[in-house]
Amino acid sequence: MKRRRHSARWIGLTRFSVLFSIVAILTLLLAGAAFAGYRYEQGQTTRILPGVRIDGVDVGGMTRAEAERAVSGRVGEILSRPIQVRVPGREWELSAQTLGTRVDVDAALNQAMAVSDSFGWPSRLYHRLLDKPIVRSFDLPVSYDDSIVASFVGTVAKQVHRLPQDASLDFESGRLLVEHSKAGQSLKVDAAESALLAAVRGTVSSLDLPVKVISPAVSDKTLGKTIIIRLSQNRLYLYDGVKVEKSYSVATGQLGIYPTPQGHFMIVNKRINPTWVNPAKDTWGAGEPDFIPPGPDNPLGTRAMDLSAPGIRIHGTPADYSIGHYASHGCIRMHIWEAEDLFNRVQVGTPVIIAW
Repeated sequence: MKRRRHSARWIGLTRFSVLFSIVAILTLLLAGAAFAGYRYEQGQTTRILPGVRIDGVDVGGMTRAEAERAVSGRVGEILSRPIQVRVPGREWELSAQTLGTRVDVDAALNQAMAVSDSFGWPSRLYHRLLDKPIVRSFDLPVSYDDSIVASFVGTVAKQVHRLPQDASLDFESGRLLVEHSKAGQSLKVDAAESALLAAVRGTVSSLDLPVKVISPAVSDKTLGKTIIIRLSQNRLYLYDGVKVEKSYSVATGQLGIYPTPQGHFMIVNKRINPTWVNPAKDTWGAGEPDFIPPGPDNPLGTRAMDLSAPGIRIHGTPADYSIGHYASHGCIRMHIWEAEDLFNRVQVGTPVIIAW
């Protein structure tokens, strides 16, 4: 009886030992597997979890450097996006990058790498070993340096700016100088900057910067009348704008004695039936009356146009024989009827150019 009890006890102990051994072995195996899995996971910490995307590019399982290379094409697309900028007569072929666009690749990679921190290591091991993707997507952070756009617009504004040119007439070195009016232009800086900033941030590939036309103060049509007196020809030309309206034969100052002054002057006064006042009582006017009232013997005729040159005027003369000669004391003489004609065609302020 005792022998049976002893045998049963031994069998029980044996079974327990076997079971214990099996559990111990399994525990060791699981512990080993867990340790191996942990070690494996630790060795994968430099790689991004499966299923992570940056700007649509799958970077799962990649190292940081591999992911950076993988998204470089997309970065290049963003930075190299062409933007053509035009103004009248000029154009620039630019890119988003040259206009201040920046892509923060490091920030996107930091986000992708940090996804692992939101999972425990067993969960990370599960996704890595079984290639089970997680759904995470990050955009490439794009920023813009507005100061670069402002600087470029400022440069364009300087190149575009052109002052208007007024129409004008002049006489120099024996020839008539005609300047036709030309419009100027300036860049609408604020509007141009706003349009270009919007293009850089959007998808526009070309744009025309707004330009304002600056009209000249004096156009060919509004130049008005100009008198040019050619001393070498003893002739007066009346221009309307840049075209000759009429010309007249005149008498001018005696050469070397009482020359007619050359230069730029204007009509400062107009007189009908003027009174002649002796301007040189001590020289050539000696013996002449102090003044001569209007009438057929008046040296100024029936019309006189005083110039800004002191003592010089354009006037009619009863001495028709002097016309075409250097015969006056500096004034410009005209036939009386032609002086009346000119008088009606010009106004106070009309420019007068006297040249050889």
